[in-house]
Amino acid sequence: MLVDDTKFPIVRMHYNRADDRGDSVSFQIFEDLLACEKSFVLIGLGAESDRVQSNEERKRLTLWMKRNRAALHRHVLAMVYVEPSPANRFLAKSAAPVFQKFWGYPMLVVASEAEADAVAARLLAGAQAVEIEAEQANG
Repeated sequence: MLVDDTKFPIVRMHYNRADDRGDSVSFQIFEDLLACEKSFVLIGLGAESDRVQSNEERKRLTLWMKRNRAALHRHVLAMVYVEPSPANRFLAKSAAPVFQKFWGYPMLVVASEAEADAVAARLLAGAQAVEIEAEQANG
């Protein structure tokens, strides 16, 4: 995964690209973002690779999340995941409640990067993820 925070408060997470500097850099970027004490929106791009995480990697991720859960809940307004495929979008939306329970912030699923940018702008302007989700369901 490659984390791009150059357009903060919008942070892009490229799931289909690796950071040559290693996973520990991604964790450090997130910790630095949380330390800013400012709200931000994550935009998830690209399908995760088929690479299976080792038990050690899953354990490290879970421990990191637990250690940072309160800050994640406080500062991450939502994950806006871009999924062009309608079938995969449906699956991602179905997984959103589990995602939120684990990470502590909501996941909204959209069809394009332009739509993700628009949703992120609304979230940063004060719209609630639950409102946007309801609009998506009705629209």
